[in-house]
Amino acid sequence: MEKKKKLQIPTTCALLFMLLLFCAVMTWIVPAGAYDTETVDNVTKVIAGTYHTVERTPVGPWHAIMAVTSGFYKSAKLMTMVMFCGGAVAILEKSGALHAVFGKLMSKNLNATALALIVMAFMSIGGAAGVFANPVVALVPIGIILATNLGYDAFTGFLFIYMGAYSGFNVGWANASTIGTAQPFAELPIFSGFTVRVVLNIINFALCFWFTMRYMKSIKKDPYKSLNYEEGMSVSEFMGSGDEGKTIEDHMTTGHIVGIVGLLIAIAAIVIGSVQFGWSYDQMSATYLVLAIVVGLANGMGVNGTTKEFLAGCAKLVNAAFIIGFANGVGVVLTDGNILNTIVYWLSIPMEHLSSVLCANFMFFANLLINFLVPSGSGQAAAVMPIMVPMGDLAGLTRQVTVQAFQFGDGFSNCIFPTAGTLMGSLAIAKVDWTKYAKWMMPLLGCQIVLSCVALTVLQMIGWTGL
Repeated sequence: MEKKKKLQIPTTCALLFMLLLFCAVMTWIVPAGAYDTETVDNVTKVIAGTYHTVERTPVGPWHAIMAVTSGFYKSAKLMTMVMFCGGAVAILEKSGALHAVFGKLMSKNLNATALALIVMAFMSIGGAAGVFANPVVALVPIGIILATNLGYDAFTGFLFIYMGAYSGFNVGWANASTIGTAQPFAELPIFSGFTVRVVLNIINFALCFWFTMRYMKSIKKDPYKSLNYEEGMSVSEFMGSGDEGKTIEDHMTTGHIVGIVGLLIAIAAIVIGSVQFGWSYDQMSATYLVLAIVVGLANGMGVNGTTKEFLAGCAKLVNAAFIIGFANGVGVVLTDGNILNTIVYWLSIPMEHLSSVLCANFMFFANLLINFLVPSGSGQAAAVMPIMVPMGDLAGLTRQVTVQAFQFGDGFSNCIFPTAGTLMGSLAIAKVDWTKYAKWMMPLLGCQIVLSCVALTVLQMIGWTGL
């Protein structure tokens, strides 16, 4: 008797390709239209009330396939930057520099609060710079060793690493894969609005740290509240066990120091270069390449070893790069088929009677839901920003607020949706069921949603441009 095949959710790339084909079909059905535009301060904006129909330019089957290649071509620089970042981080991991840093912290015999603060702050900075996103899966085991040696459970170690990294990633002030992808669509300088996003990062970090401390206190008081507890377990089976007694190599070599200092210099260079000197993906890619070469050679990998590890790291992010390409392909179809502005027009009709503040919050919640299907930040930016930018213009939103509505929506849901592969992989390592985690996460997510709505409301009311 044949086993019934389980229903599988298509991969993100497959979903985006199906969306592209659907959009191609829509170009034969949806009326073609356009808005008049005007250029203000070197930013091209649509003019409200100027929508008009134009001649149809439907996208045929071959044109739809060609749109995929066009999408890849348009996003080639961003795709390169994403893969080069993966290559540099892979070499940093291989060098053992991150393990050595955490091992050094463990050897200092810091109390739990101090250790959690330092580790989570370090991860938050790396997350905000876009360095610690997918790599957190490899770092969660280190967090578990740290937590269990302090007498806590594996989930606490998950919080140290994952929640630390994503407290920064979700509102990243120098995250090239999210904010750095969205801002060019809005014709904004990459990483503009830096100061406000740093403040948002600090607030979000404080929230995540407080919830982590709250959890740690609760399981110390009552171990059976641990998310690692299963019925019938004794306390010793899930608290301070498993990795208890294991240590992390705390010997800092010259190569390790070069790796950590190089990482910090690279982050600073990317931020300063982007904000002060108008750096784009080319310069960021080059920075990651230099970081990879320096760290690899300084840690004795040699030319061939450095090359091998760099390519292996790039390979890990090929899927993320392809998502960007397919998402851009969707934009190509909507633009070539002249239905993008029609969609914007239709979506703007129910928003006509809403204030700009309500529109900003509406965009946030829309992106929160979209992230369930497109968990890739760069892919979601490429798919939704071509629609959000003109919608924001018509609603009277500043371009920076439009970008922030996307970033909040994409960011915070990364820590709850089961379609986020990094989340599910990290939970699996910590041996925590997603349903238990989701129940624990909901109050924190609620606070983050409130933070988002308040921030968007205030920023739109003051006319934040971030320039």
